[in-house]
Amino acid sequence: MHATRAEGGSGKLSHGALAAAILAGLIALGCLVWGVFRLGAFEPDWLLRLRHSLAEAGFRASATWAEFSDWIRLGQ
Repeated sequence: MHATRAEGGSGKLSHGALAAAILAGLIALGCLVWGVFRLGAFEPDWLLRLRHSLAEAGFRASATWAEFSDWIRLGQ
């Protein structure tokens, strides 16, 4: 018994499958670069500042949301 291909198939990847493969490759490449930088203990100053500013923004957003939910709950 030999396996045969389905009739009508062109054997080419669809545009969606190609886009998914390219995206997966870019993510894998980004993870590889990140891993190499982490192993080498390379952290640029702008990355440290970005991490701090995002943490601060998250803290402020959560405090604002808590204040708003208290305001709604109390019916003010």
